[in-house]
Amino acid sequence: MADGSHKTLGLQLNVIGPFDLRRTDGSRVTITSKKARAVLAMLAVAPGGRRERRWLQYKLWSERGEREGAASLRQTLSALRRALAPMGDVLEADRTTVTLSLSEVAVDALELSSVAQRLAGQAEFLEGLDIRDPEFDNWLREQRAFWSRQLDTSQGGPDPSEVDFAPPLDVPCVTLMPFASAEPLTPQAQELAEQVLDQLARHRWISFMDWAVHSGRSAAGAARPATANYVVTGQLRQSGGRLVLMVELTHLTTGQSVKRAQFTAPLADAADIGAGFAAVARDMAIEVAGNFSCALAQSYEQRSQSRPAQSDEALVWQGRWHINRLTPEDFEKAQAIFEDIIARNPGHIEAHVYLALTTLWRVWTCRADPRDIKLARRQAQKAIKLDVSDGRGYWIAGCAECWLGNKTAAVHYTDEAIRLCPSLAFAHDQRGTNLAYDGNPLAALEALEHAIRLSPHHPQRFCFEGETALAALLAGDLSAALQHADHALLLRPAYWYAHMVKVLALHRMGRPDAVARAKRELYEFEPRFNRSYINWLPFSDRSLNARMIEEMF
Repeated sequence: MADGSHKTLGLQLNVIGPFDLRRTDGSRVTITSKKARAVLAMLAVAPGGRRERRWLQYKLWSERGEREGAASLRQTLSALRRALAPMGDVLEADRTTVTLSLSEVAVDALELSSVAQRLAGQAEFLEGLDIRDPEFDNWLREQRAFWSRQLDTSQGGPDPSEVDFAPPLDVPCVTLMPFASAEPLTPQAQELAEQVLDQLARHRWISFMDWAVHSGRSAAGAARPATANYVVTGQLRQSGGRLVLMVELTHLTTGQSVKRAQFTAPLADAADIGAGFAAVARDMAIEVAGNFSCALAQSYEQRSQSRPAQSDEALVWQGRWHINRLTPEDFEKAQAIFEDIIARNPGHIEAHVYLALTTLWRVWTCRADPRDIKLARRQAQKAIKLDVSDGRGYWIAGCAECWLGNKTAAVHYTDEAIRLCPSLAFAHDQRGTNLAYDGNPLAALEALEHAIRLSPHHPQRFCFEGETALAALLAGDLSAALQHADHALLLRPAYWYAHMVKVLALHRMGRPDAVARAKRELYEFEPRFNRSYINWLPFSDRSLNARMIEEMF
């Protein structure tokens, strides 16, 4: 909008300084409700002008129940449409999302040079708009800090593309540049970049900055906004009947490549590149987001050990590092970190998510009794209540319900996790686990293979391999079961679950000498292994537990 095209748009929305909405003739559009003004502002600075209903509901009505919050959001959107009439179509809403048409609304924050001319001195984002909701307060505080830095740069401060700066360790902030392509593929490259943006933004622990915010700058400036410390770049090309996307995640300060990968997808009609492209783009974007979110997490977890934590956000990364070590001592350290954060800040969503995950992993390693599993479920439900649009809480709750034998609830939570965050590898792993324990191993294998594609280098990939081994065993593919069990043991030699599947696969192959060796290896790593380990597995058909016990002992 730096070229002045905003003059032809229907509305001008100012969010730097006091909230102000005007028509092209200069007349003011009166929005009396503070929360209605907040909804417009939240959409105006959101990637693509779009937010999920649940996200808006949680940010503005976090202390109400889900049903009451949803009703309040519906009333607010209705009031907004009335206020915006006859331009009510600039605000669109369906069952899951709300979108502000940025092609019809000029937003001052997206063209900061106009703000510098309009306002002298410091101007605060949404000045004077205060709403009594702790989650809105958190969001507003972050936005005011961010836009203050952006405004300072636009008013003559140092250009972040020309000076060195130290990106914060605490939260990864990623920006995405338009994907390169040959001319015929330019629209598809743009659509694919938008899909990647959307899928990355669903990982709630990543702060994501849309490159369009910086479209008025040079490419170098857009690649180095003041708070972004990573950039995603990509190049799309067509090779025969396939699309090929090369993407890279780069650390902006060091210039080091964190992750570089190639993704391919078949075209339904190679002669018509537009045919079915939306579905192809979504699938590719999900894989990119899964791989890159995993790479980001590993980078931050490792870096958290090399410097002292100066904030709760930095402490979370240290706790995550301890979780991945999967030892009782590390679980205790992680639990202490997250409980300490929650004691200081009861609404810290990351601490609640990872406290629940700590309990979940401890349950898994110790095959804990139902009381501990129910504790993990309660902690996950607390995380869900704090952020209903974060898929991680649903995934953890789904795991707990599966282990408690509540298959319907397990499927509900797991499917909701995938709906909210389609690139969450562990949710797909749990979907496969649910299917395997419920007697559908072929469908389980498909879900588990998808989990591995999303996070092929995850520290807990051994779990994906172990669950795949079990599903292959149940499907009667003994060679595949043995292969995946061996891969799991290569990644984690003490993994009793994979040892068990290996013994069972060899037994069903009729290889008694190999069975004896595999049993010795199992008891070497887990001398306490007994019937209770197998009885603990939550098969819907308990005769499967009985058969495994008979074959093992």
